[in-house]
Amino acid sequence: MLWNFIDNSNGYYASKLTEKIWRSRINVIFRIQGGDTKLEEAFMSEAGKIGIVQIKGHSFCPGIRISMYNAMPVEGVAHLTAFMRVFMNRYPAKAGGKM
Repeated sequence: MLWNFIDNSNGYYASKLTEKIWRSRINVIFRIQGGDTKLEEAFMSEAGKIGIVQIKGHSFCPGIRISMYNAMPVEGVAHLTAFMRVFMNRYPAKAGGKM
């Protein structure tokens, strides 16, 4: 569900893992608008307000990192993708910006 949402965001959300064979179903990493760090900070801040926490990427793999272990229900992923849709509408892609 999450990878599908990312893939269909027209580049707003994107991962360096473009080959599906290498993608994890447990840890999903992505950037927002080509690595716009201000937007990524806003994303993490706003996500925290609705209970989506500890999603900051690592220094060797910056951006957003979503961990979905065994206890993550499908409803949690639906909650995340709904938030991602709202965020994308609130902060639309910049014209001519890097994606």
